[in-house]
Amino acid sequence: MRNENVVRAVILGALGLVIALLIVLVAQTNHLESRLIVQAQQIRTLGEATDRLAAGGVRVVGGGSNVPTDAAPPGVKFLHPDVPNFFKPKDVHWPPPGANLEGVLKGAWDTGDPKGFNPLLENSAYNYEFIENYVAYRLGDMNAWTNPSDWHGEIAYRCEVTDDFKEFTFYLRPGAKWAVPIGVNLDDPAHAWLKGDHPVTAEDYVFTLDMIMNPQVESGPNRNYYENLESWKALDATTLVLRWKKKEFNNVPESMVLAPLPRFIYTRDERGAEYPKETVGTNFNQHWYNSKGLLGSGPYSMTRYEPGSKLVLTRNEAFPGEKPAIKSIVYSIYTDSALTLLKLKAHEIEVGELRAGQYREEILQYKTSGKPPQGSPFFNGDILCDPVELSSYRYIGWNADRPYFSDKRVRRAMTMAFDRKRILENVWLGLGTLITGPFPPSTPYYDASIPLIPFDLAGAKKLLAEAGWSDSDGDGIVDKELHPGEGRKPFEFGLMVPIGAKEPTVLANILRDDLLKIGVKMNLETAEWSLFLKRTDEKSFDAYAGAWTTSWEPIELYQIWHSSQADVAKGSNRVGFRNKEADRIIDALQATFDPAERVKLAHEFHRILADEQPYSFFSTKKVVVCHWKEVDNVSYAKTFPNVDVRPWSVKRTEP
Repeated sequence: MRNENVVRAVILGALGLVIALLIVLVAQTNHLESRLIVQAQQIRTLGEATDRLAAGGVRVVGGGSNVPTDAAPPGVKFLHPDVPNFFKPKDVHWPPPGANLEGVLKGAWDTGDPKGFNPLLENSAYNYEFIENYVAYRLGDMNAWTNPSDWHGEIAYRCEVTDDFKEFTFYLRPGAKWAVPIGVNLDDPAHAWLKGDHPVTAEDYVFTLDMIMNPQVESGPNRNYYENLESWKALDATTLVLRWKKKEFNNVPESMVLAPLPRFIYTRDERGAEYPKETVGTNFNQHWYNSKGLLGSGPYSMTRYEPGSKLVLTRNEAFPGEKPAIKSIVYSIYTDSALTLLKLKAHEIEVGELRAGQYREEILQYKTSGKPPQGSPFFNGDILCDPVELSSYRYIGWNADRPYFSDKRVRRAMTMAFDRKRILENVWLGLGTLITGPFPPSTPYYDASIPLIPFDLAGAKKLLAEAGWSDSDGDGIVDKELHPGEGRKPFEFGLMVPIGAKEPTVLANILRDDLLKIGVKMNLETAEWSLFLKRTDEKSFDAYAGAWTTSWEPIELYQIWHSSQADVAKGSNRVGFRNKEADRIIDALQATFDPAERVKLAHEFHRILADEQPYSFFSTKKVVVCHWKEVDNVSYAKTFPNVDVRPWSVKRTEP
């Protein structure tokens, strides 16, 4: 018994010593962790303070987890370990230090309800700017605020570019999940298959490319970007390999910006039954989820859509990357852009764009008089406004497949009758720069030596006469026999503009009056935005007033101008432009990486468009972006979408 007591005492003593040591160790560990946390916060604060850009408060940080590494994570084997990572460090980070993480940003969606949300079917800049930019999780993205020529990883943390820019191997970050579907009752047993976590895998990217390349899918504008993609395959859940047929400049951006669609949704009907492989493409065009929302895996999720009322994006707390400060983005949906000013002044929205006339009435006129109205939020510090140069340009497109505009002399006459300088100064208040081609004047691709076509009604009338148009019956309208044996037809056509677009409507009225002076009758045709898009997609117009967004590099030329795209359903070569020399230049640009040679080719292409006048190029687009004072860290990217709120924050929190 005594021996047992001794043994028990020894054991208890040893246990006590162990417990004491553990307490000391835990205390030291906690103290060490606290010191490390404090030190990390101090280092981060110091870095943020020293690296903040002077303009706009964008935080630029080098180092940390955003620096690409060439070291393979545990369990991952790189296919090309000796190849350096193509990705550069991400240079702008969010959330800003000290930002409110519960803020709600209310914005404007002033073109009415979207036609749909499937990004492969809807070629809408609004959808891209306001939804896809926040909801999608791309392979990579540009350093849009500092140097858009550099790419950083998004869902991919490493990219190996091999075989002379023909093969791209991406390694995906683990942990990304698809958001919860909206617009369906998840408590309904028929929808039970939608519940639970659905990881984002390389197979989702493969499926997306399968749909883009499927001839059954109505995705012409996307398909032309990938028609030279030779193969795409998932080696496993996190390894994706894209192989292109030949070395082309566009291989880089088109590989990087690929954003996936959820395979688990689009291969099934609403009850979860898989479609036959033969009909996945046709079912994709009319898929039951297309009108409900965009299911993504990015920093925001689309969480609510009330047609005619609102559309809500909510920060995706499960997102494995950097999460923005703004918790929710709420878009008010309406069809009259004039309401944006009223909603902004009433504080129903925190950010919105002023139309040119509104800018003049609310701000410019008082800058000259010095006597703004008492209590004006634009002068008392409540609302701040910035004229922002966008990556876009305005134009009038002439449908060359219509007999009126098949002759380039007629198209040039239309431009000569288009008083662009007066319209830019008086209607758009100088918010833009007159242009002669499709490249931003701030880039070397724009040929500044090409002169502007002057406003010259006499010269326009002379060109029409050379093209066979004359007033044979004395009614004041020129006419011509368009088809043998059908008799002479008066030159009467329609110019389509979006309904509610005030400035384009004023432009059209001015142009109509000037055209009538040279014997051409123009009818103004207004169309609600979704119908406007439908008619341009179907090429059912004589002419239309439009705008294109542009890329940092001239990579969209094939889509808009190549002859092969003139007859593509829902394609972007809406005006039927066909020119063999232009095709040659576009093809050469795609194969050229040398910067000087690319500039030379772009200038040659610019000169062809200036001669052919498929568009009457008007001006670059500058908008006045206004925001309430509680919106912080406002900055603007160098590329579309220039108004990207991910670095922003909002002090006010909605209940």
